[in-house]
Amino acid sequence: MENKIRSAFEQVKASDKMKSSTIQYLQQARTAQSPKTTAHNWQRSLVAACAMLFIVAGIGGLYTVQTPVSYVSIDVNPSIELALNRYDRVVSATAYNEDAATILDGLKVNGLFYIQAIDVIVESDAMQPYLTEDSALTFTVASGATDKEAEIMTEIESCPGCFLHGGVSCAADVSSLTEAHGCGMSFGKYVAYLTLSQYDDTITTEDCQHMTMGEIHSQISAHESGEEHGNNEMHHSNHNGKKRGGHH
Repeated sequence: MENKIRSAFEQVKASDKMKSSTIQYLQQARTAQSPKTTAHNWQRSLVAACAMLFIVAGIGGLYTVQTPVSYVSIDVNPSIELALNRYDRVVSATAYNEDAATILDGLKVNGLFYIQAIDVIVESDAMQPYLTEDSALTFTVASGATDKEAEIMTEIESCPGCFLHGGVSCAADVSSLTEAHGCGMSFGKYVAYLTLSQYDDTITTEDCQHMTMGEIHSQISAHESGEEHGNNEMHHSNHNGKKRGGHH
């Protein structure tokens, strides 16, 4: 019976500590039982304990699948944020303005690999009017791991949804999510605001909420151009994120 128990527990995907504790409990329960009821009750306890372990392991797996660890902000005028789990699958897609809500309406991207989700969103009919020559399609990536950010950015740069529309990608500190959401903005547009505000300290988050990414980038470029030509009215920018790929 002891060997059968251990064999059964080897099939359960749970931590060694959890398995050990459960086996110890069953052994104690078996010792406390009378000889007449030991075998029957022992089998019932084994079944119940295995079921409990399967349930706990299943809940743990579900938590892992549903927990976001990386984020991608897609910004033109529509601002959409994708939250990704550790398997690079989309667990949520959030619209941060009315245009974004219109685009997401009817699209099903949850569960998709993030590159698939990006292509579905960018190539949707509702997105096409925003993808003009000066739209400044921007993908901003945030993750707790720098190597993961670099991996996601590289994948995005090579996907049709980015390079076919002159997209650019950049990285942002994951802490910017909380700050951005507190201002009612996607973290991608918030990073653009931070860049522009380094040139123009009169600009506000509310101003940027009503600006397209093309307009924000145009102002940034104008400041950069003025600085390069020695215009003293312009201020130096400390960009919160490293641009990669695509075209401005």
